[in-house]
Amino acid sequence: MHMRFVCSSLFAIALGLVSAQAAEHVRLVTDKSVYLAGEHVLCSVAVFDDDVLSDASAVSYVELVSSDGLAAETKVALIGGRGAGVMNLPAGIATGAYKIFAFTSSGSYAETSEILVFNTGSSAKVRGGVEICESPAPAPESHDIIPLGFTLALRRTEGEIEYLLGNDSGSDRWVAVSVTEEDGLAATEGTQIIRLSPGLPESEGEIIKARVFGKDAGKVCSSPWLTAIISAPGSPADTYTGKIGEDGTIVFNTNNIYGDKDLVCEILGAEDYRFDCHFGPLSPFFVPDGLSFAKLQLSRSQKTALIARHKALQETKACLDTMYEFLPKRDNLLLCLQDMQSYNLDDYTRFPTVEDIILELIPNVVVRKVNGQKKIKLSLNDVGTKRRGDNVLVTLDGVPVTAHERLLSYDALALAEVQVYPYVYVMGNTIFNGVVNFITARHDMSALAFDDNVRIMDFRGCSYPVALRMRDGGGSQGGRTLIWEPLLKLGAGQTVSFKVQDSGQVLSVRIHDMN
Repeated sequence: MHMRFVCSSLFAIALGLVSAQAAEHVRLVTDKSVYLAGEHVLCSVAVFDDDVLSDASAVSYVELVSSDGLAAETKVALIGGRGAGVMNLPAGIATGAYKIFAFTSSGSYAETSEILVFNTGSSAKVRGGVEICESPAPAPESHDIIPLGFTLALRRTEGEIEYLLGNDSGSDRWVAVSVTEEDGLAATEGTQIIRLSPGLPESEGEIIKARVFGKDAGKVCSSPWLTAIISAPGSPADTYTGKIGEDGTIVFNTNNIYGDKDLVCEILGAEDYRFDCHFGPLSPFFVPDGLSFAKLQLSRSQKTALIARHKALQETKACLDTMYEFLPKRDNLLLCLQDMQSYNLDDYTRFPTVEDIILELIPNVVVRKVNGQKKIKLSLNDVGTKRRGDNVLVTLDGVPVTAHERLLSYDALALAEVQVYPYVYVMGNTIFNGVVNFITARHDMSALAFDDNVRIMDFRGCSYPVALRMRDGGGSQGGRTLIWEPLLKLGAGQTVSFKVQDSGQVLSVRIHDMN
């Protein structure tokens, strides 16, 4: 039988449990050490087990913390112990000194470092985190960071600088590379190691925890036939089920959801009993004990550099996203494109109802009445034979629709495509006999009505891994990152090159050996 699982195998689960017994050491490096409010912090993460890159965790959590508490966070997906992502600094973040670190759920040692944040549009300051002074202590001297076993050469041509990075270590190495403009603003160097308590190992992807709320929460927790389901509009692969525990907690094993999403949270079957309840995801972030914070020294002498940074940020902010290059991310293990049968409705005669589309265009999907209600059924491809599947997962833009009659009455002209996955799929504790995904032209479930127990929650998934190559100097130069290579693998003896525009600005190159 052809079956797809969220967890690829029992062996993978067992491997994750065994590997998680040893505490992982998580290292995080960023593109620079000083930022303005509204900037992106570019992150590179490496997870080790006994000094070897670990594949026991599929996601890491990155936090920015001050004495005021948690200021910003992001999630970074991991492949073989390596990952990259972007943390957005809020426009209202307070000026001050912060700790930044990454950790995994398996119980890890986190290596913290210090970064400074200036807010040029607000007078807000971190509590006890800023010292006003006439002349701040000298910033760390600007210098290139080249670890042992690597060489860095520089070539200047007309209007351009080329850096040549060579690996002479004798072995393949993972590195993170940044080229930044120097302006005299820098944080102090040094790290602090903190120990975090272990939780559930996340060997396949993020484990989303949720809790049931509402007047009838107790009834739902004592009803074992009810199932919770979450889905992110846009992809049927981002649909996961979880069993509701007696204490009202729900655990969803995912394969990592990427990007900031609207997360649709539904309790299947609750509408039949008119239960007044709902659930929402819980945050995996927290402020650990034992962190010590330095103070940002603020003086008039920094004014020129901050004005230049502010101007450069405003000039590049609108087009910065276009300069990013997306790096490979974790593939979804559940729904594979080779399994899919796609029907682009613009290629066919348009029909007035969804039922007509099914009847006229999709041969292995039918509509049948069950107990007086219309249900969508699917013929499964099962080892060369066909059999009719009853428990079909029907979705609109990737969001499950359990009341099929509601979908059958949907505006057929608003649909753009129908995707059919004619195999058995195991999602958490639920088996679905195939998936039928109806896709709207706007990909936003337009005009779909939900039951009372459904909640749409803001959800921050894993950051998309990106590299940055800013060849064009543009306008103002002010502490910008020109090159960011977070996941560069250099073979033994290999040399790579990076080119930037020669604007006359002093540049700093930092090579971080991530092995």
